[in-house]
Amino acid sequence: MTQKSISGTAATFFIMLLAFILLGFAQSASSQVTLEISPSAIQKIPIAVPDFKYMTPGQTQLAREMSDVLSNDLNISGVFRSLDRKGFLEDPQAMGFEASQIKFEDWRRQGAAFLALCSYQIQGNSLRLDGTLVDIAGRKMVGSPKSYAGELRAWRPMVHAFADDIMMMVTGERGVFDTKIAYVQSVGNAKEIFYCDFDGNNPVQLTRDNSIALSPAWSPDQSQIAFVSYREGQPRVYGVNVPTGSRYLISGFPGMNITPAWRPGRNELAVALSKDRGQDIYLVSPTGEIIKKFGVGFGSSISVSPSWSPDGQKFAYVSNEAGNPQIYIFDVNSGQKKRLTFSGNYNTSPSWSPKGDLIAYSSGEGGGFNICIIKPDGSGNRELTSGGRNEAPRWSPDGRMIAYSSNKQGGPAIRIMYSNGTGDWQLTRQGGAQELPDWSPRRNR
Repeated sequence: MTQKSISGTAATFFIMLLAFILLGFAQSASSQVTLEISPSAIQKIPIAVPDFKYMTPGQTQLAREMSDVLSNDLNISGVFRSLDRKGFLEDPQAMGFEASQIKFEDWRRQGAAFLALCSYQIQGNSLRLDGTLVDIAGRKMVGSPKSYAGELRAWRPMVHAFADDIMMMVTGERGVFDTKIAYVQSVGNAKEIFYCDFDGNNPVQLTRDNSIALSPAWSPDQSQIAFVSYREGQPRVYGVNVPTGSRYLISGFPGMNITPAWRPGRNELAVALSKDRGQDIYLVSPTGEIIKKFGVGFGSSISVSPSWSPDGQKFAYVSNEAGNPQIYIFDVNSGQKKRLTFSGNYNTSPSWSPKGDLIAYSSGEGGGFNICIIKPDGSGNRELTSGGRNEAPRWSPDGRMIAYSSNKQGGPAIRIMYSNGTGDWQLTRQGGAQELPDWSPRRNR
């Protein structure tokens, strides 16, 4: 559909809100995937990941590729450090998977605390993957062997699933390797919604409106993405079913309908609307019914960008009621609000950690924009990035990592860092600009 013109009051709001919420789009430039993971403050666990063992004669092509994906997953986790295969003494195709067949002393001398063993069988278009985790220091197998089966073309999700299970067996918490990251991609003069795997692979285009699409927001069950589209002229909030691609209107009131945020554990969203005087935040159903007006606005102030606490009882948001955009917190039950940020003269894009202990946001001062974190009580304010425009932070569902958009290496791209600001790498690899990420929840399995 051809983009329609935006005029009158809508044009004024459009210009103001793009500047206020998005802080502008930089010139697009092609980008390359880079992994520049710096050592974190946590000592990483050394793990050996040999090539996968092929059980079907002649089916050798995936042995190294699947091992590379598993190694990359574990490296990205911030918990593990995959050892260099050049130092491995055994041929992975000759290794046994029983405890009596493991050469524990050899692996210990090579520095491994754990050993991840995997085998696979291919029959036609079907794949079966079997994985075992070995505790080298304890000289034992960890848990029971894991098996995964599906279509051959879906081998990456199977490897990601084993990485999730390794995290669970070692840390007691599943990883985020089955998650997705949605973002805004520049396509010519348009902005469209895309999503990709957590590691940047398999980018998928969701919208093809040839217009402006913004603010993707994952539903709690990872099946829907809400987003803002200007394809009808004024901004409206739509939802799209991720598996099917079918679209539906969520909020199309007169005026602005922007910055949707799904409420945790509930089938409802917070949306910024200008349907009444001023710009306020409302609770709406997926079919657009107004459930509640929160009344966070003050006079003619603009209130946008809600981000829910994990329990869904509070949300952080942006308001300019004090003059410059600052972060506030609103308590849904008491109706009380408080100002959270006081340093920085342009604070936007709050994102509440799934652990509930931190809120990330973008702070602008002196011409630069950086990602900061702060505790919900206002203490512990800290800057995590430096240099360039670093904006729109979003937490991973385990609270270990933050995705954000940055132009520090050229055109805007999605980057990821650990929650303490270390280990920074570029995620997206497409040409053009990628901005405004949103990290999906984990899948239920």
